[in-house]
Amino acid sequence: MAEPGITLKVEGLEELQKALQKFPKEWQKIARQSLGPGMALLESGAKKEAPVDTSRLMTSIGSEIVRGPGSEIIGKVGSNVEYASFQEYGTRYQPGKPYLRPTLKRYKDRVVKMFEQGIAKALKRLLG
Repeated sequence: MAEPGITLKVEGLEELQKALQKFPKEWQKIARQSLGPGMALLESGAKKEAPVDTSRLMTSIGSEIVRGPGSEIIGKVGSNVEYASFQEYGTRYQPGKPYLRPTLKRYKDRVVKMFEQGIAKALKRLLG
C-alpha cells in the first residue's frame, strides 16, 4: 500500500517492550495480533467515510501492519490510488473531502483500547 496514510502512535510502550525482550519472537506476533483488529476497524471506517464516485477510492483503502525499526510495529491505513491525498486534503482548485482523519478521530481511543486488551490477553497467556 502506498502513502498517503494516517499514523496513530501509542506512547509509553517502552516498559512493555523491555519486559517482552525475553520473548522477542512472541513480541512481534503479539503486537501484530493485538493491532490487527484496530487496523481493520480503521480500514472499515475509512471505507464508509470515503467519497464515492466510481468506488475506486473506497475499494482501494487497505490496512497493513509492518515491522518498524527495532521492536516497533507500525499499523497503516490508506490507499494507493493516486488521487487519494487530493480527496483527503483538497487542492487549490477543490476542497478536500476527508475520510481518513475523521475516521482516526472517531476510533482512535477504541483502537488503543483494543490494542491494550490484546496485549493484556496475550501476556496473560504467555506469562501464565
